[in-house]
Amino acid sequence: MKKILTVLVLASMAVSAVSAGEINFGGRTSKSLAAPAASGPALADATKAPAAPKEWTVMVFINGKNNLEMAGLYNVNQMEKIGSTKDMNIVVEQGRMNGQTSGDTDLDGNWTGSRRMLIKKDKDPNKITSAVLQEDKTVDMGDYKRAVDFVKWSKEKFPAKRYMLIIWNHGSGWMDPRKESKGISFDDETGNYIRTPQIGLILKEAGKVDIIAFDACLMNMAEVAFEVKDNAQVIVGSEETVPGLGYPYDLFLGAMAKKPSLSTEETGAVMVEAFKMFYDAAKKGAQLSALRASKVDGLGVKMADFAKLAKDSGDLEAMKAARNGVIRYDCIGAGSDPKMEISFYGDVSQFAQLAAANMKDGEKAAALKASAASLQTYIDTELVIDNKASNKNRVGRDLADSKGVSVYLPPVETRIAQERLEGIFEGKYTDFAFDKATGWHDFVTYLYTAK
Repeated sequence: MKKILTVLVLASMAVSAVSAGEINFGGRTSKSLAAPAASGPALADATKAPAAPKEWTVMVFINGKNNLEMAGLYNVNQMEKIGSTKDMNIVVEQGRMNGQTSGDTDLDGNWTGSRRMLIKKDKDPNKITSAVLQEDKTVDMGDYKRAVDFVKWSKEKFPAKRYMLIIWNHGSGWMDPRKESKGISFDDETGNYIRTPQIGLILKEAGKVDIIAFDACLMNMAEVAFEVKDNAQVIVGSEETVPGLGYPYDLFLGAMAKKPSLSTEETGAVMVEAFKMFYDAAKKGAQLSALRASKVDGLGVKMADFAKLAKDSGDLEAMKAARNGVIRYDCIGAGSDPKMEISFYGDVSQFAQLAAANMKDGEKAAALKASAASLQTYIDTELVIDNKASNKNRVGRDLADSKGVSVYLPPVETRIAQERLEGIFEGKYTDFAFDKATGWHDFVTYLYTAK
């Protein structure tokens, strides 16, 4: 960790920090951002033969066809503080639509559709200058096959020894909603978005990556991890909502540029440490973790064992105490869930710890406590590469209670019936790979009986 922090310090000296007073640091909506102007429409020559493989190609799929458009422009301009290097390609696909900008052509360049760019370093903090390699006027950024095409294109044009894919947008964890304007990579123009199983299909169809990262809210969940575990080494994401500015691209890309030889796991840890450094300075509640994909199956085994013992114990009071005490994540929003009691996402490790702590003494309690301790240890020492949090969430809970991975748990508000809650889902929870491996939905149903 000392090496990682040293690299980050060196990288931070090479880029200018963003002051907390400069920008609105609200949730992942950034309408008050002073966006940099977009690059001009001239297309660069994309027909040249691919260069020799570099150490890294970082691919960022930015769906700005929604109210995050200006944040996307800001993040691309952050990337240009570092730019592609002799060891690293930074490749972006950015989507935009009519009706999301102020209409000021000096501000936004007045283009719509999708552009693919190889990010070049520049000294202009107010304008995106990287050349456009491909431009499409009509595109569905909510179609997972668009992301597949982008990854394949990037690998062909900019080969590397290692690949990172960042999916950038709104996020709602594993939940695929029927009507709500969320999801991951939600396209307001088409009404389409990338479903949870389709995240896994991106990697299956486009080929494996070394790091899959989500610059989107609520995505480091057991359910999501199970969809991508076989086609990545490291999974980076947040249990909580991600603040408006998302990842500090200049900071972690700067560290990668300084030390491209960092291992894949160390690179994931750099992303986590940079995220904390940025939001500590901003005094904003935030959390990010990096997981070992090879350990996700083991997480499922541990969770299935815990769930079975918890049901066999029959101690609903202990389960109720854990359900009511676990840290929750903001999957509903302050308007509808002011106390975060309708939220149905909670931290796996803390839930297990609270359930065990509240068990009545006895043989079954001893078995459950041992299973809970084993699950917690596995998360801390095997699954999680790095996990960091800044400050508190909006209801005053310390985000340090987050241990790296969350899961579906019934809400505290028991008047919300299971059938009513699950009625907002587009598909069945039991169709997810995670539930097929663990039977977690049966445990969730059991928890709903703890009134």
